[in-house]
Amino acid sequence: MDFRNARARQPEIVRSVQKDARYTNELSEDLSDILRLTGSRNWIKYNQLCQLIAQLSYHGFASLNNLQTLGEEYTGIIQVDGDYKQIPSRLLQLVAIILEFGGDALFLRVLQKLELHIAAHDEIVPDAKKKLQKLIQYMRQSPSYIKALHKSLFYLDAGKYQLSKRTTGINYVLIRHWLQPEFSLYGYKILGIITFLQVTVSLAIGGWEAWKDHKRQQLEALKQAAKGFIQREKQSNQLAANVPQCILCLEPRQNGSLTPCGHLFCWSCILDWLEERDECPLCRESLKKSQVIQLQNYA
Repeated sequence: MDFRNARARQPEIVRSVQKDARYTNELSEDLSDILRLTGSRNWIKYNQLCQLIAQLSYHGFASLNNLQTLGEEYTGIIQVDGDYKQIPSRLLQLVAIILEFGGDALFLRVLQKLELHIAAHDEIVPDAKKKLQKLIQYMRQSPSYIKALHKSLFYLDAGKYQLSKRTTGINYVLIRHWLQPEFSLYGYKILGIITFLQVTVSLAIGGWEAWKDHKRQQLEALKQAAKGFIQREKQSNQLAANVPQCILCLEPRQNGSLTPCGHLFCWSCILDWLEERDECPLCRESLKKSQVIQLQNYA
C-alpha cells in the first residue's frame, strides 16, 4: 500500500520534533542530576554526554521496539521508508538516529584527523598543504549552512525536517490523514523563503570575505616578491660595483692580465689593443704581447 497521499505536513513534523526535544531535555536533566550524586569531578567531566545519551536512548528505544516516539504519537505520525510503503528497518532507523545526534561530532572528528594527517606528511608541498587546511576550515563551517538550507526547503515543500531523514530516505505519514485539519501553510512557505534568503546572504557575505582575503594574500605575496626582487637587484648592483672594471671595455674584468707598467686589463681586450698599437692604453709605454701576463685566481 502506498502512503504517499498521507504525507505528514510541516506542522505535524515540527510539533513532533519539538515534543521529542522537550522529553529528551527532561531525561538529560534527570541523568545530570544522577551524575551529580557521584561527585562534582565526575559531573564536570561527563555532564556534556548526558544530552547525547538521553537522545540516543530515547529514540533508540522507540526504534528497536518499532514504536512511535511520544512526539510522533502526539501528532499522529509514523515513519515509513522512501517508497512510502512500509516501516523502515530498525537498522535504517538507528543509522538515522546516529547521524542526527552524533553526525556533527563524527564529521568534525574526521576533519580533525584529516588535518593532522595533512600536517604530518612532509611530502605534501607547503602551498598545497595550506590550501587543504583552508578547505578544511571552510568544511568545518559548512554544517550550519547545509542544515539551514535544508530546513528552508522543508518549510517550502514539507518532506524531511531532519537532514538525517533525507540521508536515509525516511519519511513521515499521518495515521489518520482524512482527519487532517485544513489550514493555510503560507506561513511556513514565507518562513522557508526568509530562511533561504538568510542562508544565501550569509553565503554571499562569506564568499565575498573569502575572495577579499584571497586577493589580500595575493597582493601581499606580490609585495613580498617585488621586495625580494628589489633587494636582489640592489645586492647585484653592489656586487657589480665592487668588481674591478677593465678600462678598455668598461665591464667587469675577465681573465685579468698584467702589463710590465703595472696596469690591469681583460686578457682579450689588451690583446686586441696590441694588435693595432704596441703601447699601454693608459701610460703609452712600449708594450709587446709577450710581455702581458695573465693572472690566475685574481680578477
